[in-house]
Amino acid sequence: MLEALAGLSLAALVAGLGLVRLPALVATLRVVGAAHDVASALRLARGRALAAGVTTEVRFDAAARRLETQVRGGAVLETRRLPAGVSFAALPARGRLGFTAVGSADNGTITLAAGRSARSVIVNQRGRVRVQ
Repeated sequence: MLEALAGLSLAALVAGLGLVRLPALVATLRVVGAAHDVASALRLARGRALAAGVTTEVRFDAAARRLETQVRGGAVLETRRLPAGVSFAALPARGRLGFTAVGSADNGTITLAAGRSARSVIVNQRGRVRVQ
């Protein structure tokens, strides 16, 4: 009986520690998911620029926590919103990234954050997108 009580106490302690760290884990998972979603939107914008032979831009709106893909000077093709609790911590200087008809792009880093968790999406001049 004493061993069972000790085992239950240890299990309760481990569960309690897990509950304390649960919000941080959820924030990390939201940031990681949002970073991959932003990277996906950027890759799709590059693909659209290559396919259509026109410059395509992705504009970031930090206040509304969203990004829009559009043909430069044209209509909005797609709008994506960040998950609850995730925000843009850092954006490119002009608040947008453009992809040319040959797939090249402006250098830029988009940083997403929630709590103590942060992830960056990096775009280089070749138009390559990676999450870090």
